[in-house]
Amino acid sequence: MDDFKRNDLLSVELERLVLAHRVLQMEGHEDLTLGHMSWRDADGRGFWMKLQGLALGEIRTAEDLVLLDFDGNVLEGDGRWLHAEWPLHPGVYRARDDVMAVGHTHPFYSCAFSSTNEPLKCVAHEGAFFGGNVPHFNDTSDLINSRELADAMAQTMDDANGVFIRNHGVTFCGHSIQHATLMGIFLEKACRHQILMDSSGMAWTTVPPDEIVRKQQWLKPEILEASWRFYCRKLKTLEAAHPSPPVSADERIAPWLERFD
Repeated sequence: MDDFKRNDLLSVELERLVLAHRVLQMEGHEDLTLGHMSWRDADGRGFWMKLQGLALGEIRTAEDLVLLDFDGNVLEGDGRWLHAEWPLHPGVYRARDDVMAVGHTHPFYSCAFSSTNEPLKCVAHEGAFFGGNVPHFNDTSDLINSRELADAMAQTMDDANGVFIRNHGVTFCGHSIQHATLMGIFLEKACRHQILMDSSGMAWTTVPPDEIVRKQQWLKPEILEASWRFYCRKLKTLEAAHPSPPVSADERIAPWLERFD
């Protein structure tokens, strides 16, 4: 690939990664300035992720991202503000060659569900997309901030597109930024469905196994892309109605850091 095509690909994917953070916030994944997504660098240098100190919805440009190698060395971007849980991302990438994007967030219903020992059931489409395959990682409820914990979490996740971290949150992944983002959204919806039905007192059923297989087949590339575009349009409409002036990462983070000087 020549430099022009490489730079064009990088620009497109980083713009998607920027949008993915704001889509996730819009869909209930916000938690102060916590949570982050990453994309595996196409040139094999490592992975791009958001800066610490910024909310998901505050990610506006590639300047809000940083490129790290799998050992945490900063290759591009401002390395002053790294999330303590950066090791979580290379943990998944090392274990899964098929994964191109990883997210870790603390959405309300997924966090509540992570405190249980219940398997995720297929209440509706969203649960069926996972086929009940979202394991629980119970080694810690604390930060996934070491290679040992990250590798253990990835081992628990195995070939699934998500994993619950006990009393903490979720990690989700996909073969593209769009796919990973949708997995995060669908996982939160699936948890909300199940918690609602479990607390309803009503008798209810799960999606039959043969229909689970058919529903999983819905997630073909054109459906994933159409769903991603829908959420981007929804975000554009929301942000048009409630515009926020662009502010540099340094301007946003610096006042927060000054309190700790």
